[in-house]
Parts: sequence; structure tokens; C-alpha cells
Amino acid sequence: MHALLNVFSWRRAGTGQLHEMQTIFCRLSVISRMLLHPYFIFDRPDCPQVKRGPDPILSAAPSLLVQRFQELLTAFGFGWHVAPCEAEAELAYFQSCGLIDAVVTPYNDALLFGACCVIRSVVNSSIPQSSECEDIEVYTSDAIENLASLEWGDLLLVALMSNADNDVGCCWCSVDIACRLTCYGLGRTLFRAAITLQFVEFMEFVAKWRDDVCEVLRTDPHLFLGRRHRELAHVIKEERVEFPDPAILAMYLLPLTSWSHGGHPPISIVTSRQPDLMSLATFCSEHLRWPPDTVHSRLMDAWAGTAMRALLQVSLMLCQVCPPDLIVCCPTYSYQAMSTARLCNVACGL
Repeated sequence: MHALLNVFSWRRAGTGQLHEMQTIFCRLSVISRMLLHPYFIFDRPDCPQVKRGPDPILSAAPSLLVQRFQELLTAFGFGWHVAPCEAEAELAYFQSCGLIDAVVTPYNDALLFGACCVIRSVVNSSIPQSSECEDIEVYTSDAIENLASLEWGDLLLVALMSNADNDVGCCWCSVDIACRLTCYGLGRTLFRAAITLQFVEFMEFVAKWRDDVCEVLRTDPHLFLGRRHRELAHVIKEERVEFPDPAILAMYLLPLTSWSHGGHPPISIVTSRQPDLMSLATFCSEHLRWPPDTVHSRLMDAWAGTAMRALLQVSLMLCQVCPPDLIVCCPTYSYQAMSTARLCNVACGL
């Protein structure tokens, strides 16, 4: 799944005709044989690229690559749509409404937008890139709050302090310092003020809050930081850039989604259908330039995906008639235990 998302890295993305599309086709073929219903959400083409993660994408993928990807998703029978703005915000709302069990994304913005289960890949040099297996890490909101003692306001402070976005933010400090700073409760007070105070009152609060942040950085009264950060306090105090940035606060607290302004979700249930083998064959011939024998061999895997999608459709119909016996949670996924298969709905942000 993550190898599929990595195709959209600006360093790899090209015209959308050969290498990238071959990778996408092969990965979608693998996903079609898995016991899950995937759903794909794309950023709005002109939305600000505000991504947080180890390798943020600061430029959108080429439009032709996106178009070809969407054509392949439709041919494989997978659902997708374009978010009104940030895909991660849309994914979080999908999960909060119970439409999906997990979010697959290389970015941790999804947690800030309210996602409760995020799956990310882990680089493992012992696993070949061509392998269908991946090492993954699973982040849940419960684990972050109960084991790391970080509430949503704490995560917001970390995002504001360590933000490295070139267009709308400024990197004030490292993630480590930002996490230590949360021990003083500054993120939680900022969050409470943001959701309870009117705009004028909030701006007055922020002025004092900024002074409190600088005082903590200068003095570290409870030794949570490990040392004093006078230079950082001076930068925050003297810089002309607004801190915290109101645009970033608004982006996380009032994200634009399909639900905004009384809107409705684009779907009522996440499911998938059997691949359209004729459309896949046509796509491979026209856009991948594969000869007929190559098309035939590659479509053999799609045949297996067709059988799996059929079984999952039967399972879904059985679920609607007879409720599942048990809701099971495991370290990797939350899924419904059924007599025929264990099924998980996951969504990907692109």
C-alpha cells in the first residue's frame, strides 16, 4: 500500500505513462487480492500542500499521473474521490463517521485532524521493494493519549512548534523539544481557548500565551525541557511572523471537508466491486504499451482479484442480513470477524 503511495513523491513522479503506472498497476493488483475494501482520497489539485511526515510532498503530483491513477482505480473496482481540500482531513472525518477502520498515509496530519488509527510503513532493508509484504507501524489515538500521555492539544502544540511547512508556517524547534514543552500544558490551554473564546478574546489570550511559552523556554522552571532555550524564546518573541499561525490553527480546528457547511459525505458505505477486465486490458495496451502476451499474463493476477472481490461482496451481503458475531481488534487492524472472511475497510490519502 505504501509503495503505491510513494509513487506520488515528486522525486519519482513523471509523465504518468510508463514506470509509475506499471508500479501502480502491480500494486493495485496485489491490493485487489487482499481481504479489505480500500478507498482512495485525493487532495484538491490547488489546495496548499501542508504535509507533516518524514518526507513531505511540497508539490502536487503531475495531473496526468493522477488522471491515469484514477482511471485504474475505477477499472479495478475501487472507490475514490477528490477532497474539498486536504485529503488527510477528509480521511479523519471518514473514520470518525465509522466509514473506515484505518487510514493509510505517510503523513501524521491525519492524527491532528482527528483520525484514530493511522498505518504507516517502516523501511526494512531485508524486504525487497518488489515484495508484497511491508513492515508497518500502527498509531492509535488511544495509545498516544494513554501511553504517550499526549492529548489533542498537545499534538497541536507539537505541530505548531515543529512545523516545517515552507508556505504557511515556520519551524521553531525540533519535535523533541516540542514534545517536552507539552509537559507544561501549553497545548491544552491553547486548544481550550481556541474552541471556547470569541476571536477578539482569543487573540488577547494568544498574546499572553505566547509570553508564557517564551518564559517557559527561557527558564524551564520544572526542568521538563532538559535545558533552557533562550535563543528560541528570543526568536519567537522578536520574529514578525505570527505565532501561533492563525492559518494553521484554522486548518486543524476547522478543516474543509465534504461535511463542511452542511454538506454530505460522497458515499454512505465503503465497498468495492469486481475489476473490469476489459477496461484493464485496454488500459494496459493503450497507456502501458504492453504487448498482448504481457497483458494476458498480468491480467491473471487480476482474475484472482476478481474472485476475491466477489467473495467480499457475498460477505457484505451476509453481514447486512446477519450482523457480525464479533468486533475484533488486533495490533494491525480493526475488522469484523465473519464466518467466511475477516474484512477491513481502509482509506488512503493521496
